[in-house]
Amino acid sequence: MPLPTVSEKTAASRRTFLGATSALAVGAMASNVAANETTPAPAVHPAGSDEIRVALVGCGGRGAGAAADALSVPQANVKLHAIADIFQQQIDNKRKRLTNQFKEKVDVTDDRCFVGMEAYKQAVDCLRPGIDIAVFATPPAFRAAHFAYAIEKGVHVFMEKPVSIDGPSTKRILALADQADAKNLKVGVGLMCRHSVARRELFDRLQNGEAGELLTFYGYREHGR
Repeated sequence: MPLPTVSEKTAASRRTFLGATSALAVGAMASNVAANETTPAPAVHPAGSDEIRVALVGCGGRGAGAAADALSVPQANVKLHAIADIFQQQIDNKRKRLTNQFKEKVDVTDDRCFVGMEAYKQAVDCLRPGIDIAVFATPPAFRAAHFAYAIEKGVHVFMEKPVSIDGPSTKRILALADQADAKNLKVGVGLMCRHSVARRELFDRLQNGEAGELLTFYGYREHGR
């Protein structure tokens, strides 16, 4: 069974956003994003190698999707390097599916598959500080602890939403974001709609009163669009 997919346009937007996060980690910007949502940038690479290694923490459907997005970035040498989850079966299933889909872009050996509550630390420890990226796609209750460890190790981060579920955890995430900034670490969150030119224009038009006085406003997105 293939990995879950969304529409081509939405998938391209997600890949581009994650790709830009990956590229910034080594001073490169991915290009060729979704139609009408693109800003091309030159590709530059660090001395020695342009390979970016990714550690996936959380092998649910969204985690596998985020890994697939990263591996699909055009003109980026991204490889899945390590996987962590609390269930071995999840690791086995997602590693097999991603390998079938991307083949040479998945380089996850048995000794880089980690199981258990502390598995995220082992996965992050496989990455190179200042170059590689940890993808966190576990339930949000674990996000702050995982984020803090990545910052401690000097690893760039992509996090799936939501990143927090209450006031105290939100304040902790914001404080950790300041620590990441202080260490010049790149952090991305899977809120791709905020990077949509069309959605930003819609928001600006509403703010400018083109729809009149808004008393109530609901937004819906058809699944897969």
